[in-house]
Amino acid sequence: MYLRFEPEGIFGHYLMMSGALGGRDCRARGRMMSNDENAAGTGQAHVWFDLGSG
Repeated sequence: MYLRFEPEGIFGHYLMMSGALGGRDCRARGRMMSNDENAAGTGQAHVWFDLGSG
């Protein structure tokens, strides 16, 4: 389903990260690291995921 968005690297980086954070059990909240895209016109952004209690 996620391939309809034509992600860079087929979301490979995201899928590896989410697996390392617990996969389907991960409930980490993401927050934007800036108001800008990481590459102009791509819609891609840097997001940080905190693993605090919650």
